[in-house]
Amino acid sequence: MATVKLIHTADNHLDPKLSYLGSKMMERRKDFMDAFVSVVNTALQRKPHLFLVSGDLFDSVNPRNPARTQVIRAFRRLHSEGIACFMIAGNHDMPKSVEEGMSPLQEIEASGYARFFSSPEEFEVEHLRVEGLDVAVAGVSYSPGVPVDENPLRYMNLRFPREGDVPIAMLHYNFSGVKTPASWKAPTLVKDDVPKGYKYVALGHVHSRVVIELEDGLAAYPGSTERRSFAEEGDPSKGFLWVEIPQEGKPRVEYIETRARPMKTVNVEVSPSEDPIEGILSSIPPPDVGLLLRLVVKGRIPLAKLSSYSRAALLKKLEGLFFYVVIDDSELRCEVETPADQPIEAKSPIEAFKEEFSLMLSKTVSEEERLVLLHALKLGLQKLEESGGW
Repeated sequence: MATVKLIHTADNHLDPKLSYLGSKMMERRKDFMDAFVSVVNTALQRKPHLFLVSGDLFDSVNPRNPARTQVIRAFRRLHSEGIACFMIAGNHDMPKSVEEGMSPLQEIEASGYARFFSSPEEFEVEHLRVEGLDVAVAGVSYSPGVPVDENPLRYMNLRFPREGDVPIAMLHYNFSGVKTPASWKAPTLVKDDVPKGYKYVALGHVHSRVVIELEDGLAAYPGSTERRSFAEEGDPSKGFLWVEIPQEGKPRVEYIETRARPMKTVNVEVSPSEDPIEGILSSIPPPDVGLLLRLVVKGRIPLAKLSSYSRAALLKKLEGLFFYVVIDDSELRCEVETPADQPIEAKSPIEAFKEEFSLMLSKTVSEEERLVLLHALKLGLQKLEESGGW
């Protein structure tokens, strides 16, 4: 019996900005590229008929040239092995305006190594013969013009094409019933959108693996291939899907893990009675040079001990123990004691700076003066953060 074999990946987010990682930024970017290359290498070993990328291959519409070059080389390798490659754009690599230009996926299609379904307004369909079957791959890219609380297909009056012996669709939206963080809110599809006879719907946007039963087939999110933010630190793994679609019956799905960097958030409550840095150091996990660690520091520091706390000094003590340490001390407060021993909460330098500018902005009547103040506020906050203000 004929079987269509494919690899389904999405949300690779290649070449992310990650400027907050400083000197580790390039190494972290390499993590994302290495994960995608592992997907490609699996395809070269197993030789599926199809290689599907369901959106957000790149983290933005303007990735750097080194990343573009590596990706084109990867698709050239897939093409040279006779693997048919198809892509759609997601909310990250689909331009939102004329000023943003075109999707970087256009460049890959121009190379001749992959088909990019670039339209966000209508399904495009490509037919190919696989073991005597007419496989119809349909795709529509993410539309930034659809309100997040709408059904994208009904909003644009679109319907899944009914073509081929084995119909496959590619979309980058949420799917009703699949839980997502509030920050990933997006237009949402429902099961009723998928017509009878569809074997596989290759979804993107949700960063966790999810498989959804359909009447005649499956819809699936492979999840992201790397952890893009600390919102994903709880995901036990990252990876992609190997899918086999038989001529009769439902597809079989195998999840293949990629090597994703671990991320962990540790909440630390500083006690007024202890040295703040020593208290924080006593709460950190064991050293792990592969771990991307975030310390969320809270609590109150007495004025007498304020000089004992320094973000730079804390980072210096943690140097070399982890891949990188991010410190969020925005909720740390200084406590001033009055002669009557009544604690008074003092504002942080950043809070006081913001409050002062807010007062000045509320009194200005000139638009020119308002713009100057906003620019000064932006520059001042940047300098405070660079110097370790909190």
